[in-house]
Amino acid sequence: MEDASPKQSTRPVRIPESLSLGRIDPLVMKAGEVGTWILTGRIDKEMRADSLKLVLGGHRWIKLDMFCQNEHPSSEGYVSGYLGSTRLEPVPRGAPQRPHDMMSVSFRVPDGILRPGTRFRFILGDRTDGSPGIAAPTFTCRNVFIALVAEPRPGGLHPHELNWVSAFVLDILGGPLDHLKVIAPSTVAADSEFSLLIRPQDKYGNISSEKPRRLVVESPSGRILCELKDPEPNLAGALEIQHLKLDLERETRLRVSAPMEGLTSESNPIIPSQNQKLLWGLIHEHTELSDGAGSIDLCYNNMRYGSGLDFGAVTDHDHRFETSDQMWRIAISAAARHNHEGQFVTLLGYEWAKWRRNGDGDRNVYYRSEDGPMLRSETGEYDRPGKLFEGLTGREALVIPHHTAYEGNFCDWTQHDPNKERLVEIYSVWGSSETSANNSNPFPVRNPREFDPRWLAVAGGKGRLGEESVGFVQNALEYGWRVGFTAGGDMHLSHPGDDYRKGYPPYAYKAGLTAVWTDDRTRASLWRSLFNRRCYATTGARIILRFDVNGHPMGSEATVEGNENRIARIEIHGTENLNSVEVVRNNQVVRRWQDLGKRDAQLEFVDTDRPSSVALPPSRFAHNPFLFYYLRIRQEDGEMAWSSPVWFDVISS
Repeated sequence: MEDASPKQSTRPVRIPESLSLGRIDPLVMKAGEVGTWILTGRIDKEMRADSLKLVLGGHRWIKLDMFCQNEHPSSEGYVSGYLGSTRLEPVPRGAPQRPHDMMSVSFRVPDGILRPGTRFRFILGDRTDGSPGIAAPTFTCRNVFIALVAEPRPGGLHPHELNWVSAFVLDILGGPLDHLKVIAPSTVAADSEFSLLIRPQDKYGNISSEKPRRLVVESPSGRILCELKDPEPNLAGALEIQHLKLDLERETRLRVSAPMEGLTSESNPIIPSQNQKLLWGLIHEHTELSDGAGSIDLCYNNMRYGSGLDFGAVTDHDHRFETSDQMWRIAISAAARHNHEGQFVTLLGYEWAKWRRNGDGDRNVYYRSEDGPMLRSETGEYDRPGKLFEGLTGREALVIPHHTAYEGNFCDWTQHDPNKERLVEIYSVWGSSETSANNSNPFPVRNPREFDPRWLAVAGGKGRLGEESVGFVQNALEYGWRVGFTAGGDMHLSHPGDDYRKGYPPYAYKAGLTAVWTDDRTRASLWRSLFNRRCYATTGARIILRFDVNGHPMGSEATVEGNENRIARIEIHGTENLNSVEVVRNNQVVRRWQDLGKRDAQLEFVDTDRPSSVALPPSRFAHNPFLFYYLRIRQEDGEMAWSSPVWFDVISS
């Protein structure tokens, strides 16, 4: 259970066991607060060093992202340092080359020697000479750390290894209660009980460290369904109301209020369903096992108890310097331990991450079973997508490319296994890879952090996007890839499904969610639905969406011949009024409804164009002329959803 009590956290996996931990006072931070923290400890062993570097963020393992400086005592983020009674002289930073450079400070070491037993002290946000303090990160997490390292690093260290002197472990808790978020199951069978999850959130979208004193649940007619006094937080700090029951005949949304705090919120839509269930999940997130923050257990608990997800997967990187063989075994064990059929389903996964900027892209690998090998992209054996596909021969595995239009690790769509690559991640905290910013994409792929005003102040006011046009998902569809759509996180902060946003205005995005229509909340049923592409992607809103063409549900492959019309049927239950609903055929909008002024809609579009006249030609991955249709939805609050496509092979009559 989350709480605000000060306590020493356990040691993160990146800190060597032999290293003595320093102390941080106070032991916790509140998300976004401006304050002062004092770091103290002793030097363990004699070391030659020109400088001591205090790393608050920006390093691959360190995710605090606290902007700091040690040259201007009256300015925000000022850090002072002492060895014994000697005040340390700052090492001038010079002009930062990237935002990461503003998340650490260096101090000269007198005589170039660190002597055992010498006490050190660093004051983050030292207010002695007028600094207002230092701003804590705006996200919450357990067991994050600050590193104190010596420079220069001795030869032989890997570029991401640290020349450790000490480390300081702390918890970041949610800020003051700002609003409520209510999460309900999207589908409820008649005469069955269900639960509501209530997230008391701070202004950043974290679970707050403050809890409402009383909760009241009401139906749309105002009938009180339940009252709960002094609710007890669950493992992630959210609140649960169980054993609710509704006689549903149509869509509904429940209202939850905290009367003593003056807060009211409405749930996502709920519809009656006797057959299929609509499940929500996030299958792309990183933990401390690679380059994220927080433990893998924290991440899974946040998925299930913090965000009310039905399924999830952790996908730490395959590089050996990040995720060792031992850590991969930890990931396998955690996926099995957190899988509870009928309640919460896990998938075992990892990220095959080449980072060569040559079009291979980053691809996540998922296994149907509870075990599987980590086929590493860093080795010559599996260093290209084709070799990865070959290595997965005989295994039930899915491979999902992600942030395909990001300039760093884009996908050029030249290597493809249609039996493994059934899906593509169309949206994550990086933005939407569907199409370009110039093609009315409101979530263009961004380059992280380069829009932060503190960075722009020293970078000449220039921020930039990170698009690589060859990687747009629409290109894959045009080339004949038959991939359904998922949305993911890639938050690296163990915040799967939260409303916390990563990045900076105007391109601060939250994690997306994948919705799956399936028979049961089991791994077998979930896997079958994902393989068959009975899924869709959203920017995080739990929009209910059904889409079929000529009776074929999203993800289907069918045939059409002659002058046969195609009839698209659409059912939508939004979380806000619908701004636009678009039917996209072969990457072109062929029908658009705008300003619907309502949240619920049933629509129909009849495509009367002769199939052969509008079909795309055969390609490397499509042997016949073909058509595809998908749905793109925008709400008035900016949230979006994309259905998986329906494909038609055009047969000559």
